Amino acid sequence: MKLIFVRHGETIHNHKGLYCGWNDLDLTEKGMMQAKKVCEKLKEENLNLIITSDLNRTIKTAEIINVDHHINIILEKNLREMNFGLWEGLSYKEIKEKYVKELNGWESDWIDYILPSGESVRQMYERVTAVMDKIIHQYKNENILIVSHAGCIRAILAYLIGNGIDDYWKYKVENCGITTIEMVDDFPVLNGLNQ
Repeated sequence: MKLIFVRHGETIHNHKGLYCGWNDLDLTEKGMMQAKKVCEKLKEENLNLIITSDLNRTIKTAEIINVDHHINIILEKNLREMNFGLWEGLSYKEIKEKYVKELNGWESDWIDYILPSGESVRQMYERVTAVMDKIIHQYKNENILIVSHAGCIRAILAYLIGNGIDDYWKYKVENCGITTIEMVDDFPVLNGLNQ
């Protein structure tokens, strides 16, 4: 089994350095071009299925990549980015000014602090890893493209390759970076990061 992960292309919030979790944004022109480059890179890849987060930026990225494959795309809400709640659409500077207490809570316990109207890293991690277990079990021996978000892909890498949630920040995931994990007798092997 081969799992190919692609983070969606650039959005305006990515460009401006704003927090973007469940805000449903479209790709920028640059984001569309990034997705087209991934389409070209994966043209010869033997894919059986595409599973994507149900947000516009991932769906559009998946559709662009699928131009040469013409395979089913399944939407999976549990592959959404972390819900940043009140921080959605804000810069770190704005959060520092408007949400001092919440930022202190986050910085003192980044794993379990639940953002107001949002979720904690642990809640996102458990949501994403549970759906990954289902995907691995259901589509054994198939090649699956998963189009998701930076936080989700980091969570999956920490879960499958690292030592769990504590390794969450050890992986940098670029817009439209291609990350590949091969399952060798149920043993996950990282075969490429941000290719």
